[in-house]
Amino acid sequence: MKSWDGAGLAAVCACLERKRIEKRFQSAMIPEEFAHATLENYQVKYPFQRTLWEAATQYVREFEQIKRNTENSLGFVAVYGEERMNELPPEQRVIMKRKHNSFGLGKTHLQVAIAKELIQRGNTVLMVSDVALMEEVMGLKQSDYPLFHERIQSLIQVPVLIWDDIGKANPTPSRQSVYYRVINERWRTQRPILFSSNEDIETLAVRIGDGAASRLLGMAKGRIYRVEGPDCRLSMI
Repeated sequence: MKSWDGAGLAAVCACLERKRIEKRFQSAMIPEEFAHATLENYQVKYPFQRTLWEAATQYVREFEQIKRNTENSLGFVAVYGEERMNELPPEQRVIMKRKHNSFGLGKTHLQVAIAKELIQRGNTVLMVSDVALMEEVMGLKQSDYPLFHERIQSLIQVPVLIWDDIGKANPTPSRQSVYYRVINERWRTQRPILFSSNEDIETLAVRIGDGAASRLLGMAKGRIYRVEGPDCRLSMI
């Protein structure tokens, strides 16, 4: 029988931990285009970016202390929501979009960076994009209800849920029912949601429903950041 000294046991433990971390990364569903996103390589050129970066950094720093609280979540939202923009006449819409842009600010980059930090610290994370998620679960509801229920339970049960661009999918009663079911259960069991949206606080409620929005915003009380600024993706063209 092979005997292990302290160094050998430490090496085995380190290898097992790396494998556990790799497995958590694989199950997190981080978008491929953000595979290299970290807090360290987030570019801060404007004050709003400093606000977002500091919010993300502080959340990671405080996570272990707040994760079992009723107010344990984090939200990045628009100052002037897309729903509100789309109700304007075309010529006014162009002016307001230029004045109150909420796209290309780096919200998703920071969500991924937070996910990586939390995974490294032993947390299980799942990241979803609103439109793709809603298309998936609505299709499952029509074609495979047991699998639909399983998917909803995975959204409810995962310790940390990151919901990118929430409220982007076209609102329907059926979709709003999903928002409410997932958010209500996570609110009830104190499981955090990190979310971003190009809607403002009021228009987000229009998109996902008043009950879901009330719970989601309550979970992120004190950590909701309303941001706008230049589209950094366009600045690279």
